[in-house]
Amino acid sequence: MGKRHLNPAAWQWRLLPGHHHPSTSLLIAVPLLIIACLLMVLGVFSSNLADIAIGIISVIAALGLQRHDHEAP
Repeated sequence: MGKRHLNPAAWQWRLLPGHHHPSTSLLIAVPLLIIACLLMVLGVFSSNLADIAIGIISVIAALGLQRHDHEAP
């Protein structure tokens, strides 16, 4: 396990500006994730494998963008 911090909230807020780029997350990744989830649900109810596959690929892309935005510079 890693080092424990006495005040984890203060530790997170101190590191946030250097490790987080919210513009891409909010403008691209979040809407992509929402659309992908809706597309997968639509694909399940309409039995369309193409919609499900595109939804899964889009979820992976959105999570990749989120990870990229949260990595250390």
